[in-house]
Amino acid sequence: MKKNLHPLDRSIRGVIGILFTGIALFNGDLLNDPLLETLIGIFGSLNLISLAFGWCPVYHLANISTCKEKE
Repeated sequence: MKKNLHPLDRSIRGVIGILFTGIALFNGDLLNDPLLETLIGIFGSLNLISLAFGWCPVYHLANISTCKEKE
């Protein structure tokens, strides 16, 4: 698995992942739909996984890389 995320991209994904996972876990009565809550939690978790590994499966499928190539 070759990294395809720039450090700035990883940081943004980390913030998004923490926000969305937090909303899914600690929303109180903000969201009344369990399906929506679950989908938001999955989206946040996938962003946190991308942060940890520096690799995005969607970028991989689209052949996109924001990581600088070493010469």
